[in-house]
Amino acid sequence: MQATNARFIERDYYKQLIETNSELLTDIQIEKILHTTDSYWLDLTFKFFEDGSLVIIDNHTEQNFPLKELKGAAFDFYVKQRIMMIRAHLKSKVLQTA
Repeated sequence: MQATNARFIERDYYKQLIETNSELLTDIQIEKILHTTDSYWLDLTFKFFEDGSLVIIDNHTEQNFPLKELKGAAFDFYVKQRIMMIRAHLKSKVLQTA
């Protein structure tokens, strides 16, 4: 069974979000902001299988990460990835029947 992997690094997600929403901050200022949060940053690998199943792996511990524990940016990432995959699947089905 084929799987599609997608990696989510929470710190990079927030860095990109800050960069796109504030032109006035330099990279050094953004790094200082992220460093001062003193937060635990998630690093997850999502394995999406063709049959719709999913495995989430915490890259820090190499353990499975339960879907029900996804919150905030990680949940947002998951939903966007799932929608993107559903659209691609539907598009391929339409092209097959055309």
